[in-house]
Formats: sequence, structure tokens, C-alpha cells
Amino acid sequence: MTALRLLPELEDALRQIPGVRAASVVTGPDAQPTEIHVLADRMKPAKQVVRDIQSLAMARYDLDIDHRIVSVVQIDDGDTPALRLAVTPADADTIDVTDAPPAPAEVSPRPLVDAVVVRTSHAEAEVTVTLAFGGDIFVGSASGSSAIASRPRLVARATLDALGELLGTAADIEHATVIPVGSRSVAVSVLQVQVPRTGEQVLSGSAIVRGDEADAVARSVLDALNRRLLG
Repeated sequence: MTALRLLPELEDALRQIPGVRAASVVTGPDAQPTEIHVLADRMKPAKQVVRDIQSLAMARYDLDIDHRIVSVVQIDDGDTPALRLAVTPADADTIDVTDAPPAPAEVSPRPLVDAVVVRTSHAEAEVTVTLAFGGDIFVGSASGSSAIASRPRLVARATLDALGELLGTAADIEHATVIPVGSRSVAVSVLQVQVPRTGEQVLSGSAIVRGDEADAVARSVLDALNRRLLG
């Protein structure tokens, strides 16, 4: 089936958001967005780009955009300094980039979630997780059903795939989910790790959802494995 693009005016408006280089909006027959794909530079975190898209769509077109249908791919722009930002809370201070050379990035002692990108096509979904650790970037991916219920496990698998080189041993996702805890939501992951001379070890990790469930699931996997990664 040919993808419908019935909102060219929204696409034009998205391209006017600072940092956005290209935008494509896929709609259903009712002209409601089902997928939004954006190519942006690295001047601000991907989560901020998603919030800008949601705000513009609501303010100008009265469209309530679910963040889960928005895919943001960030590229290095040869005319601007490239920034790699760890995921931060929504109320973090704004970063001002000037013509002066950027200060050297502080190397984190543990892996950080740099980006989580979810792409859906009909019944299939592909998740790509990018991690930053020790000045290096590690990328993992996983694909499977596009059902919302399957999303946490896909994110967890992609995160584990990114950690493969660092972990150095076989591991698998036993369970990954997002559960309500009081007034908040918490991502929980349970992993099986093969430990030399010991056998299988079951680890669990959790992370509070700070606006994006996929980010929280990735952080919950890191929480489960950080002790092993740090020795």
C-alpha cells in the first residue's frame, strides 16, 4: 500500500523548526499523522526536536502528536560544531552554542543513552540505540512487531546489542516493560547473563520514565549491567 502524505503544509512547517533539515509526514486516509520522520542536525537533543514538533503541530494545526510516531535522525553538519548529548531531564538548562570552540566533553564513567530511534513500517518496527562511553559511540539495533506492547523488549534488545562489545559475554533479555508506580511510570528490565565458571546470572534494572518510555527502557538495561560493565 502506498504511504499517504496528506499534510504537505505540516511538512513545510516542520522544516522551519531550527535545526530541522528535512521532514516527511505519513498519514492515514483521515489525514491524521501515523508516522513523522525528521532529519535534523545535532544542535539540540533529539527529545527536544520531538517536543518542538509536538508544540508546533498542536499550536498551528490542533494536532496532538504521540511522541512514539516521531523518528528523528541526527546528522553532523559540516557548517556547525557537532554535539553528542546524553539524554537529560526536560528541565535541563539550555545549551548555547557560539562560534567559540566547544569545551572538551567530560567523559562519563559509565555508558549513557545518546539516542533511541524507532522506525515503524506497517507491522514491523526497527529500534536503533546509540550509547556513548569512554569517548566512543556504540550502536545496536533490533527489529520485530510494531505493536506498542512489543516496544520495550525491542528497545531492550537494541540496547543489549549496543553493549555487546563492552559486555564481552552472552546475554539475553528475559523481560522488559513499563509499569505504573504511584504517580510515576518505571521501566524494568530483567536480563540473563552468562558468567564464566559460574553459569547463568539473572540481573534486573529500573529507570524512572522522564518523558520518553524508550529512553527509560534503555536506561533500565544499563542499570542492570553497569556493575558488570564497570568491573
